[in-house]
Amino acid sequence: MESAALKRDQKEQATKRARGKYLKIHVVCKASAAIATLVAAALMGFNKQISNVAGFEIKATYNSSPAFKFFVIGNAIACGYSVLSLPFVAYMVEGWMLNLLDLLNLGLVMAAASAAAAIGYVGKYGNDEIGWTKVCPYYEKFCGRTQISIACSYVGFLLFLFVCAMSSVYKSRLSNSD
Repeated sequence: MESAALKRDQKEQATKRARGKYLKIHVVCKASAAIATLVAAALMGFNKQISNVAGFEIKATYNSSPAFKFFVIGNAIACGYSVLSLPFVAYMVEGWMLNLLDLLNLGLVMAAASAAAAIGYVGKYGNDEIGWTKVCPYYEKFCGRTQISIACSYVGFLLFLFVCAMSSVYKSRLSNSD
C-alpha cells in the first residue's frame, strides 16, 4: 500500500514540475511573440518615405497597399491577444479554448505576413510579364524597413507555432498519463 501511495505522490510531483516548465516556456514564448509582432506592426506602421519619381513626389506608406494595412492590423491584433491572454495561461492551460485562440492567432499572423511578403516581392523584383516595374530602387529605405518588419512577423509566427505545438504535446502527454 505504501509503495502505491509513494508512486502516486512521485507521479503528482513529476506532473507539477512538467506543468511548471510548460507554463514558463509558454509565457516566455508568447511574450516574445507579442514583442515580435509589436515590432513588426510598429515598424511597418511608421514606415514612410517620399521619393521623386519622374518629377513627382510620391509617398510610400503602409496605406499604399491593402496587404500592408492588413499586415499592420493583423500583427497588432496578434500582439494584443498575446498580451491579454498571458494572465490567463495558468488558469486555462488544461482547457481547449486557449489552444483554439492560439491557433487562430497563428493563422492571422501567417496570413498577414504572407500577404505583405507577396506584395514586397513584387515591389522588389517586379513582374516583367505583365509590366509591373520594380519600385524598391526608388524607395530603398521603405523596402528595407518593410523586409525587417516582415522578418519580425515571421519570427512571431514561428514562436506562435512553437506555442501551439508545445500545447498539443503537453495535452497529449497529460491525457496519456491518466
